[in-house]
Amino acid sequence: MTRAAVEKCDVIVIGGGSAAFEAAVAARENGAENIVMLEKAPESEYGGNARYSGTGFRFWHGGLDEIREFVPDVDDGYFKSLQISPYTKEAFSADLERMTLGRMEPTLARTLVEQSNAAVHWMKDVGIRWELLKEHAKVGNKRYFERGIAIHVAGGGPGQLEQWRRIAAGKNIEIRFSSAVAAIHGNIHRVEGVRVCTPREDYDLHARAVIACAGGFQASAEMRARYLTGNADLVKVRGSKHDTGEVLNYLLALGAATAGQWQSGHMSPIDAKAPDFETPQHADGRGNTQSRYDYPFGISVNALGLRFFDEGEAQHAYTYAKTGRTILAQPGAVAWQIYDQTGIAQHRYPHHKATFEEAAGIPELARKIGLAPEVLVHTIEEFNAACRDDVPFDPTRPDGKKTHGLAIPKSNWACRIESPPYRAYPVTCGITFTFGGVKINEKAQVLNSLHEPIKGLYASGDILGLFFHNYPSFTGQTRNAVFSRLAGAHAAMEN
Repeated sequence: MTRAAVEKCDVIVIGGGSAAFEAAVAARENGAENIVMLEKAPESEYGGNARYSGTGFRFWHGGLDEIREFVPDVDDGYFKSLQISPYTKEAFSADLERMTLGRMEPTLARTLVEQSNAAVHWMKDVGIRWELLKEHAKVGNKRYFERGIAIHVAGGGPGQLEQWRRIAAGKNIEIRFSSAVAAIHGNIHRVEGVRVCTPREDYDLHARAVIACAGGFQASAEMRARYLTGNADLVKVRGSKHDTGEVLNYLLALGAATAGQWQSGHMSPIDAKAPDFETPQHADGRGNTQSRYDYPFGISVNALGLRFFDEGEAQHAYTYAKTGRTILAQPGAVAWQIYDQTGIAQHRYPHHKATFEEAAGIPELARKIGLAPEVLVHTIEEFNAACRDDVPFDPTRPDGKKTHGLAIPKSNWACRIESPPYRAYPVTCGITFTFGGVKINEKAQVLNSLHEPIKGLYASGDILGLFFHNYPSFTGQTRNAVFSRLAGAHAAMEN
């Protein structure tokens, strides 16, 4: 059936991922009646990066009793084993401030933190189901979670998308697949709608408000090369191949202001044998199966056989999103994570699909991975000699067990590499999303180059320019919920 040349609705949401669904549902709850979601991908591939994520959430909370509200069906005995301390607004703010080098726009940082708790509870209240994270440290009969993170949506990314789609359908929200936005109608002061391009036809869709949730530009090698540093066009894309930045470019051409760090993004260690796009998810939705996040419990060496960063700077939740960028800067953009059996015993992601070589001795291991045995042996002997025995190893927290006298220290969990057989995991850089995007205010309105809101235009998700340098794990999904909820509420009130 051919559509009318021009259609009208109340709110247009560009995108089909978690941020888009959250914005659409929030708009519906705030009075918008006719909401259309435009998903560029075909139905079998909808969902953006959420489809390839474990979709954990970081938010301030009061501790174990509050977390219990999200997982009421967990066995009481198991739940009593959990060690989950309160995560305050102050702690969340301090993590954001430290990890983004104090460069986040203060009002948006405050909005993200202060509204994180309400946004996650809102998700629960509209029908999203939750699970405890599988990744934690078990010591005796106690289970320790990293600070600030404890739950994810049941079923991971695919589960979240399925739940949002059911919720959206129950609220009569329409989603149109294979519907790319080819233009945004408007100017530096206001928007009126979009041009939609489908395999069968093009048409115009007008609305009182448009919410852009179309993702970042990480899947475009051309845009990565243009904006990111250090051969970023060669990185592997962990998420959707559809996040190629066209809508972002339309907004910039319209006159939208920019924000965030355009030369950086969420870039983490990934198996060097992973595919170039859309690394596979675990069957139960626990996230990316080829991430390599256990590096704090071993050492990492480059193609010369030399260590090149502090593997124990902090728990991986605070370092993983920048460590891929560090690997990208090494010769050949590859590295090897080296472990002995003590380190392997601490792996929190044993379910991840991993490529590795194993050997009874370090010289043999070096030969298997193509490194000079003399160099790798010297690197490990030097590291082992710098490890100390007067501080006990504690995998549940930063333990202060550090090296002494090395040019590149290891600040925590510095245990000798001495218990064979040894393993080497080849890793490279995988990008999840880019940090540069459009600038918004605390209402999620897109601002123009005059620093004024563009009437009728809102944004949320990876298309935002928000982060710099690094970010605390699981803050991305929280960002989506906070700003999509705001965008939907304010878009519904446009007239």
